[in-house]
Amino acid sequence: MTTDRRGFTIVELIVVAVLGLLILTAVLQVLMTNQRTFTAQSAVVQGQQSSRMALEVLFTELREASPGGDDVLYMDADSIELRLMRKFGIICEEDLLDLVTPTATVLNHSGDGFAVDDTVYVFADNQEATASDDVWIEAVVEGVDATVTCLGGRPATELSFDPLVVGPLFSTDEVRVGAPVRSYKTFSFFTSSFLGDPYLARSESGGFGWPIAGPLRAANGLQFVYRDAMGAITATPSDVRQIEVRIRTGVRVINSVGAYVADSLDAWIYTRN
Repeated sequence: MTTDRRGFTIVELIVVAVLGLLILTAVLQVLMTNQRTFTAQSAVVQGQQSSRMALEVLFTELREASPGGDDVLYMDADSIELRLMRKFGIICEEDLLDLVTPTATVLNHSGDGFAVDDTVYVFADNQEATASDDVWIEAVVEGVDATVTCLGGRPATELSFDPLVVGPLFSTDEVRVGAPVRSYKTFSFFTSSFLGDPYLARSESGGFGWPIAGPLRAANGLQFVYRDAMGAITATPSDVRQIEVRIRTGVRVINSVGAYVADSLDAWIYTRN
């Protein structure tokens, strides 16, 4: 009895191997295309989120600045330094003409509350029917008492000042109950490198620039254009009435047409004056 022990020939094995390789190559090509598409789409979403986050931060901060009130300290095409309000209160009681300890009791409306050594600005109304004599008086807080109350027991903070410094200031201008009290900090917005990529950064009083949104495009990722009340470009900080902000984000990912993924946003921000 004979048994047929024939197997695959070399030619058949080669054909099967070639066909299998072609199928695997096609599957791999589809997987690689899908991976590149997913990576590019993720980069697009990241760029859109980064540009919108950067614009939201700048919109919130810049619209609170008052260039006419000297809040713009420095400006150029890709950076700006501002004085921004961080603490705010309303005077409910005052004894600013006290020769020993001038004080003002305020209701805190925003911020972390006033502290010793804060520079504050107190609004002096003088003649109520006249706006031309209104002034903001600058003073440094010498003491803070957060245990006081006013207006029927509402929690308040009593601020005390140096009589030798503020006495001459408050003696010539009238501060009324209901006058606002503000405290400011200095912030700069610019582009700074973080982990090898440019980011929108913010620093306080010339300190370290912390990245807050990005990455931005390496060239012209952040641009400012300053315009006056008539819409003309101006280089005078006190004349600024609107700021055109341009955000360009860039991610080192190639899209389907062979270019880097990028996004851009332009916005016109009107300042407080």
